[in-house]
Amino acid sequence: MLINLLTFTVGLLGVGLVAFGAWLVLPAAGYIVAGSFCLFWSWLASKAAAQANQPPTVTQNEEDS
Repeated sequence: MLINLLTFTVGLLGVGLVAFGAWLVLPAAGYIVAGSFCLFWSWLASKAAAQANQPPTVTQNEEDS
């Protein structure tokens, strides 16, 4: 549980630092980078949700019994 929270926190901090660094170069770039990370996060979350909702696969041995 702690490693999951720590991983999420470090990832969130990393995204913030990358977006802030891009913003220092060009303010519009910071918003573009932050928006890109949000889109990527949304895609990963929807992919994980779709995999979690799939029914379990039936093997040949389970059909016979």
